[in-house]
Amino acid sequence: MLQGSTHLVTVSLDELEQAYRWVCRQRRHFPPNADIWGLRRIWPARRSALLTAIKSGDYRFSSLYCVCKKNRHSVHVWSSEDAVVIKVLTELLRAKLPIARACTYVKGHGGLKRSVADIQAKLGDYRYVGKTDVKGYYESIDQYTLLNLIADHVPNKLLRRYCYQIVRRSVEYGGVYRDVEQGISRGCALSSLLGALYLKALDDNLSGRPDVYYLRYMDDILILTQTRWQLRRAVKALNQTFNRLNLKRHPDKTYIGKIDKGFDFLGYRFSRQPLQLAAVTVNKHVEKLHRLYEQQANKKASSEELAWVLGQYVQRWLRWCTAGLSGIRLELSDDVRSPNQRSLGP
Repeated sequence: MLQGSTHLVTVSLDELEQAYRWVCRQRRHFPPNADIWGLRRIWPARRSALLTAIKSGDYRFSSLYCVCKKNRHSVHVWSSEDAVVIKVLTELLRAKLPIARACTYVKGHGGLKRSVADIQAKLGDYRYVGKTDVKGYYESIDQYTLLNLIADHVPNKLLRRYCYQIVRRSVEYGGVYRDVEQGISRGCALSSLLGALYLKALDDNLSGRPDVYYLRYMDDILILTQTRWQLRRAVKALNQTFNRLNLKRHPDKTYIGKIDKGFDFLGYRFSRQPLQLAAVTVNKHVEKLHRLYEQQANKKASSEELAWVLGQYVQRWLRWCTAGLSGIRLELSDDVRSPNQRSLGP
């Protein structure tokens, strides 16, 4: 799919349609005034011209628009048509960018539950652990360094030009336009690939060491070793890479020590005991239950309706906790399995 020619981006109408349907699913709950509804209305007449523009390299991305949410947090959103094109480009680049297998959040590399199962299976072979989180990862990425990496690995000139537009973007709010000169966009289909590519040097370094078990899930990094010295050497390599890329470790999410003491990673608690849920995962679950309780109470729901809504949420959550972990014993307390409704009330 990804050609070396500098004169053409090879993409089919079927691939464009798949990207369009994906964006429609992602934005199906957008408000009535969102541009996705306008794009859906004109799509049959628009898609052929859009495909031609993409293939010839003539497509131009518009500025992102800033949206203030109910919680007063602002998010930057691509136009729906831009989102379709970005999804097309993501699928074109996915098969060709040299992403390490240890970068497990990338499609086809295992995913979260496979990572959890693999870590649990490997724990018995190691004694020491180093885990950390990149503080503000997407926002900290240096655009110049990232674009150089793209230039090294993407031979197609038009695809590089598209990537440049996506990285070197601008944001509009209230008629004021601002260039974004640091970091990459959140909520963008391509961002996960770009985030994987940016730490390729670290992934290749640590995943290639026979005495180290290394795994990265987005900005969460895990290192397992047999000896303290092996861990020190691995952490030194990590720090050197972070310093070169101007990245920082999150102090509250960093742990270096013995596996026997236990550690939290990807929402689970790992130790020499059976796998458990991390305290933060349980706390978020309880907070969600409280919000659901308050919402149903405001709707004057009966006790039967309230019990049904809360019970359905707990069942879905428990299915998520255990899904993909067949053969692994996951310890869940009775309070987690069957929360007391009285404890959720005021």
